[in-house]
Amino acid sequence: MTGSNSPEVPIFRPGKDGLEKTLGALEAQVMGAVWSADDDVCVQDVQQALARSGKTAAYTTVMTTLSRLHKKGFLSRDMKGKAYYYRPRVTQDQLSDTVSKQVVDGLLATFAEPAMSYFVEALNAQDPGKLDSLSELIDRKRQEKKG
Repeated sequence: MTGSNSPEVPIFRPGKDGLEKTLGALEAQVMGAVWSADDDVCVQDVQQALARSGKTAAYTTVMTTLSRLHKKGFLSRDMKGKAYYYRPRVTQDQLSDTVSKQVVDGLLATFAEPAMSYFVEALNAQDPGKLDSLSELIDRKRQEKKG
């Protein structure tokens, strides 16, 4: 998901794992619970899902976290009876794409040359075969640009 419908990811913490690179620990756990649900979820549903995975959180803490994720644009919500029911506005893949784009855009805007150089070095160190894929992608983009 890109553009104005994408939630902004204000922080990127490279030293953290998984969703905690962009969300707080509880926010990441709550998003995991919402993504794994078959339907819209209320606070109690999320609280129970967290408990099943060994995490305990007070009802009001989960409620505040869901509300914060809604305000940040990660969740949609509707009032059903006296409770809000939440559903994800983005998939995990869409969030990964958004984070990747925002991080790369930020690096290129400020540190284009060193970022590109390091990316190639890191790619070579982790999987030299990926350099061929990168080269093919660059060639393809050049061809698209020509015509």
